[in-house]
Amino acid sequence: MKYDMDSMFGIAGQVIAITGGGSGIGKGLCEGLAELGASVAIIGRTLERIQSVADAINQNGGHALAVPADVTEYEAVEKAFGTILGHFGKLNGLVNCAGISHVESLHTMPLEKFRSVIDVNFMGTVNCTREAGKYMLESGSGRVVNISSLAGIVGKPNYTAYTSSKGAVDAFTKCMAIEWSRRDINVNAVAPALVETEINRRQIAENPGYLDGVIDTIPQHRTCQIEYMVGTVAFLLSPASAYITGQVIYCDGGSSAGNVSVIKPI
Repeated sequence: MKYDMDSMFGIAGQVIAITGGGSGIGKGLCEGLAELGASVAIIGRTLERIQSVADAINQNGGHALAVPADVTEYEAVEKAFGTILGHFGKLNGLVNCAGISHVESLHTMPLEKFRSVIDVNFMGTVNCTREAGKYMLESGSGRVVNISSLAGIVGKPNYTAYTSSKGAVDAFTKCMAIEWSRRDINVNAVAPALVETEINRRQIAENPGYLDGVIDTIPQHRTCQIEYMVGTVAFLLSPASAYITGQVIYCDGGSSAGNVSVIKPI
């Protein structure tokens, strides 16, 4: 067998749908994957926001399509993927990145707030995977990458809804990997530690000392940057990951391996 970087790790020419692409991690992944040569379909609720991302990618020589849809509404998801297939003619991969959080103690949190987090983070992932899967099953191949979180395995006060939703995403990832394991459709997840997105930067600014406290628990002693995730996601979309499915890849600076808040490494 002859090996080269493009045939093993290249994603040029692939069509990748990315939810939550208007901001944060999703926006960064759209930009990064497009720079690596993929055509990206940017799914989000706010057309103005995702169109801005798509325009910037297209102006830089990439190929992006803004597709407005609320991932919690299945009919909107069906329409979105119909638009994607009509425009590109194929779908190679899906990155489920749409997500929200509501930080509050469970006993005071309105149940509709709890449900909204589950609806976006988990049911949005279910809806898009279900619809994308129809096309992937028909074509005989595909890749699904779910953006999870270290929170999926580590409890945190006041993050009950978010943590529960990401734990559900992890379990869903494994179930779908097994269900589609003989159809050449790989389903994996990437779980970062704290990523410095716009939303998280606001929380950091409002809580002095919070960032330092988080960093002290991370073995590499730094937060996750969006660019760290681009390579991991691209790998899981590439031919090089053909035999990897049902895995949650922790892009967390070693956090899932152990806590260094008491004893510092050398």
